[in-house]
Amino acid sequence: MVVVGAGVMGSATAWRLSRSGRSVILLERFEVGHDRGSSHGSARVFRFSYDEPEYVAMAMEALPLWRALEDASGEELLAVTGGFDLGSDERLKRHMEALDAWGAVWDLLPGREVAARFPSVRPPPDATLLFQPDAGVLAADRAVRAMVTVARALGTELHERTTVTELRPRDGHVEVVTRRETFAGDVAVVTAGSWAPPLLATAGLDLPVTPSRETVAYFESIGAHRFPVFVEWVDGRGPLYALPVPGGGLKTGWHHTGPATDPDRRGGPDSGVTARMAAWVDERFPGARPAPHHAETCMYTNTSDERFIIDRRGRVVVGSPCSGHGFKFAPLIGERLARLATA
Repeated sequence: MVVVGAGVMGSATAWRLSRSGRSVILLERFEVGHDRGSSHGSARVFRFSYDEPEYVAMAMEALPLWRALEDASGEELLAVTGGFDLGSDERLKRHMEALDAWGAVWDLLPGREVAARFPSVRPPPDATLLFQPDAGVLAADRAVRAMVTVARALGTELHERTTVTELRPRDGHVEVVTRRETFAGDVAVVTAGSWAPPLLATAGLDLPVTPSRETVAYFESIGAHRFPVFVEWVDGRGPLYALPVPGGGLKTGWHHTGPATDPDRRGGPDSGVTARMAAWVDERFPGARPAPHHAETCMYTNTSDERFIIDRRGRVVVGSPCSGHGFKFAPLIGERLARLATA
C-alpha cells in the first residue's frame, strides 16, 4: 500500500494499515510536522458536542483509538478539560439531541455558575451554556509523530521531501510517480489535504474541495488558570473557539473565516481576524492576556457542507476529511481508510 501525505490522516492510515500487517510506504512532500498544511501546531480540540448525531458517534468511537495510540506510543496525547458551547437556544437544543442520540453526558449551566467553576472564563451571566465533560485537547504535533513512530516500528517505510506528481492506475496495481522514482502498490491512499485535487486529477478523479487559509492566535495565561474548551456560536459566521495549549495559555480561532487560497503560495495571518479574536479573548477570558503573542495559519480543505470524503475509486482511496474539524476523528478515519484500501 502507498499512502500519499503524512499529515494526521495519512499517518493514522499508515498506522492502522501496518497494525493489520500490511506493507506500507508513506510519502510526504515536505517533512513530518511541517507548517504548510492542516496538521501542525501544538493543540487541537477533541469534543463530542456536535449538532449532528453522526459526528457525536464518530467522536465517541475515536476516543478509545486515541487511548490505544497513547498505549502504543507511551505518550500522553489527549488531556480532558471539559468543554462549553455558548449559542442560541435552538443551537444548544440540536447539540443536546445529537448527544442524547448516543447517550453522551451533558449538562446545562448558567453563565454565573460557569464563571464560578472556571474563573478563567467570563460568559454572559444570564446565558445558558452546554457543558460536555469529555471534551479536551489533543497534542497535535506529538500525535502525528506518535502515529508515524508506531507505524514505522510496525514496518512502514517513510519517505519525506518526496513530491508525488502523478497517479497511474493499472490492472492489479497503481503506480505512484514522484520526481525521483515510481512506487507501486495494490492501492494508493491519497490524504494530501489541499494538494489532493490536482494529484487526483492525474488519475481522472475529481475532488470537489476548496482550500482556505485560516488564522489562529495564541494568548498567554495570567497566573495558573485552568481553561476549558470553549466554542461560541456567532450568528451568520463560523464559531469562535478557544482551547488551552500544552504548557499554558490559550489558542483561538474563528472557524471558516479565511480566504480561498493556493496551498503552494505562502500566506500570513489575517490581522482583522486576529483583532477580532483578541477582542473576544478580552471579553470572555480574564485568565488570558488580551494581546496575542503569536499568530499563524492553518490550511482547511473544505467541502460544500463540511462533510468528509472517504471513498474508494478503483485502485485509489480518497481521504479528504478535513473542512477544519477532522483532526479529532483521525484514528477512526485512518481505520476506515485502511479498511477501504484492503477491501
